[in-house]
Amino acid sequence: MLKEQIVECLKKNEVIHEEFKVGVSFGHFLVSREDLQAVPFEGEQGIESLLEYLTRNGWEGLYEEEALIGAQKANATVLLGAGGQVNLHIAKTASLKTIDKTYLEFLQSLGSELEARNQLLLSIGYQPVSKAEEVETVPMVKAQMLTDALKNDAAALQTLKGAAKTVVVLDYAHSDDLEKKYRVLYMLAPVFAALLDNVPVLDGEAYDKFTAGLALDEAMQTPLAKVENVISGHSFKYAQYANFAANAPAVAVEENQKIIATDKTNEELYDNADMTADQVVGVLDMMMPEIKLTDKGMELHFVDALPYPLNMAYVALIKGLIYNIDNLNALYEFVINLSKELQDNLRQNIIAEGMEAKFNEGTVREVAKDLYFMATPQLPEEEQHYTQPLDAIIFKNIVPKDVTKRQLSKMQGK
Repeated sequence: MLKEQIVECLKKNEVIHEEFKVGVSFGHFLVSREDLQAVPFEGEQGIESLLEYLTRNGWEGLYEEEALIGAQKANATVLLGAGGQVNLHIAKTASLKTIDKTYLEFLQSLGSELEARNQLLLSIGYQPVSKAEEVETVPMVKAQMLTDALKNDAAALQTLKGAAKTVVVLDYAHSDDLEKKYRVLYMLAPVFAALLDNVPVLDGEAYDKFTAGLALDEAMQTPLAKVENVISGHSFKYAQYANFAANAPAVAVEENQKIIATDKTNEELYDNADMTADQVVGVLDMMMPEIKLTDKGMELHFVDALPYPLNMAYVALIKGLIYNIDNLNALYEFVINLSKELQDNLRQNIIAEGMEAKFNEGTVREVAKDLYFMATPQLPEEEQHYTQPLDAIIFKNIVPKDVTKRQLSKMQGK
């Protein structure tokens, strides 16, 4: 029963190709300008008080019991991650210009307030100074449930509380379209992670390897993050993702108005229950794969938080690649014909060598260059300029994490 309900939920996302839109979530850390330490949730200068500032300036507050845990205004919603990440969600739209304008307005609305607080809103893939274990969990039921469920999985907790992402949300037309997109993006996820690597520091220590976010994803043990047989399976459609979500451990269950731990799977817990649509969405929302299916569409969680305008360049790259039918078909043929050995080794090779890792007969950098040249011409003419910030990475080897590292050193007076 649960699997069928999940399939129905995913079917409701279907839209025709001509009406495809793109949504985003841009992640940030609120830190002290003085020492770059994470700002706590509570207190006069805490994250909650920054949300209160927004509610005094045209935003509607979002509450969980008495805690202010977000704010929304028109097509934008600020929601907190488990470790206090400030994530700006922008509703799906056909226009990259709308995303661009909404994001810049958000940054401008906080500029003077952050200056007065002596705080920074950093677009970086991991906390610049604070360790994940030192960061308090925000007072949200989902955050506290996941923190407790993952307490014995160090990499999962680091991801949950210490990492910030640039998330792109995509539409799909039907189950076959979902399968193509999922398989292409799953195989190319490490390429995008390498191209946009933005983690110079991991838990307070300099990170000298590549793609820390990818390394954490690989190290996670929780079944909440492990979707199997995406490439090698005979099929990967709604039913296969429903199997993954149903067989994943239920994070917790509400009993007598209390949240308690459980060792049951979602299917064991809910299969005979009369679940509401919101409860089914709740099950999907607890999953933690790099490519996550929810009631909003296909969410891509494999790229670090990025500064403007690099975040927009990534969104444009994905749009030009995945929403153009010829590009999608070509990429699908490419990934399904990759050798099993390459599929198995690509992620570890990228963690070790970054953009210079081998990929077929060439390197990851060469694949990224091909993707860039495939995507840009397929964007509407007025959107093609958005991919330009990628030039410096692909052609001049100016890596985001190196730029961020220099900026952090300057902030710390080093």
